[in-house]
Formats: sequence, structure tokens, C-alpha cells
Amino acid sequence: MEKTNIRRLIGVMMPFVIMVILQRLGYLLLDMTSLSGVLRDLLAFVIASAGGIFFFRMSCGKDVLRLTADPVPETDEDDERAVPPFPQRDTLPGQVMYILVCVGALIVTMHIVAMVVKETPADRLDTQSLAAEFVSLVFLHPILEEYIFRWLYYRELRPMHPIFAGLAQAVMFAIVHGSVGGMIYALFAGVVLVFVMEHAGSLAVSAVAHMIVNLRSFAFMTVLADHAHLRTVIDFCVVSVGFGAFLALMVRRGLREIWKNTETEEQEEGDGHDGDDAGTAGDD
Repeated sequence: MEKTNIRRLIGVMMPFVIMVILQRLGYLLLDMTSLSGVLRDLLAFVIASAGGIFFFRMSCGKDVLRLTADPVPETDEDDERAVPPFPQRDTLPGQVMYILVCVGALIVTMHIVAMVVKETPADRLDTQSLAAEFVSLVFLHPILEEYIFRWLYYRELRPMHPIFAGLAQAVMFAIVHGSVGGMIYALFAGVVLVFVMEHAGSLAVSAVAHMIVNLRSFAFMTVLADHAHLRTVIDFCVVSVGFGAFLALMVRRGLREIWKNTETEEQEEGDGHDGDDAGTAGDD
């Protein structure tokens, strides 16, 4: 078991280190070109992500293009050391509620980090590269980051322990973000995103939530850059909806527990009646 865990750690850390190195080298080399800053960052990120995925495939020997979870195996419930299997995919309404909860939690985290860390984030994007910024921020970064950190790294480390795997991928996710505020936010965001992916049983949930939050940031730095009050109202409404979705998930979970307990009691009563009938038949 120890040898397997060491292999898992090396299989994740080596591609991650290579990805970071490739990203830094990409920045240095692309700075010599005449490309805009957004395109340089985008190309460096794509090259680093492709390299990280390639070396993960080489080190772990898995089909990394597979986007579906492994079938949920039957486990021995008496074995407390066994790591619980990856959950089955939740229903569509459940996935939507998890997305709303995640978006609300990420926005709250963003505001808390902004209050704690005295950094001045960009209020407006460069109008000359809005298309590239939109594609990068709303599509490429969320999809590749969720795939690499929440799907590849987390699922590779998860057999060691889900909590360790979640924290490990969140730390790695934070390292690839430059500023102090960005790293702190990415650390908490990595935990929130892997939490909703784990409970919803789907990578699409964390990816869509990540895309929505980045779309919100893009809109706040473009069309809503001069509307501070409107931005506050939008965030308040989104956070309120996320809190409502959280309450709905808690209620649904409670109802499921009640339903499960009721079915168990009915089954036990049925088994008891069957035993009584068998005893009566034996007396006859």
C-alpha cells in the first residue's frame, strides 16, 4: 500500500512540476514576440496544460481523455479502512443546485479575500484583446483547470484519502496563480470546486460553476465596469440564490435519509413477518 501511494504522489507531482516549468518558460519565450499580453498568457497556459496532461499520461499510464467516472464498485462496508467509491452522477436538478451553491460560495470567498488581502485588482480589461480574454477566461482556463486539477490529480490521489487528495490538488491549483490574493482565493476555490464535484459525481458541475464565476468576472471588468451598484446587486442576488440552493440540498438530503430509513424499517418488518409465517408453517 505504501509503495502504491508513493507511486501516486510521484505520478501527480512530476507532471505538475513540469507543467509549472513549461508555463514559466512559455512566458519567457513568448515575451520576446510581438503578441499581446493576453495571447502570450493564453499560449503559455495551453502549452503548459498540454505538457502536464502528456506527462501525466506517461507517468500514470491511464487514458486521460476519458471523461466518465469508473463504475461504482461494491465495497465491504465492514472495512473502515476502505475509501468510499466515487459517487454516482447526481440527477440534473441536483447538479444545478450544486452549481448554484458553488457559484455563491466562490463569490463570497472572492469578496472575503479582497477585504483581507489589500490588492488592487484590474477594474477594466484591454479592449483590444477582449475576444481572446473572453475565450481564455470563460472557456479554456475553467475547462483545462478543472480537468487537470479536479479530475486527473484529484482522482489519482483519491484512493489515498479524499480529504488529502482534495487539499493536495487545491494547493497545486493555488501555486499556479501568481499574486498572493490569487493564490489564497485559488486555494479555497479548489476546495469548494472539488467538494461539489465529489458530491455531485460529475466534472461538469465544477467546470460549469468555474465558467460562470469567470464569466461574472469578465462582465464586471467590461460592460459593468462603471456600474458598481449594479455589480453589488448582482452578487447579492447570486449569493442569495446559492444559499437557497444549499438549503434545498440539505432538505433533499434529509428527505432521502427519512425515505431510506422508512424502506429499511419496512424491509425489516417484512423479513419479520416472513419468519413468523415460516415458524407457523413449521408448527403445523
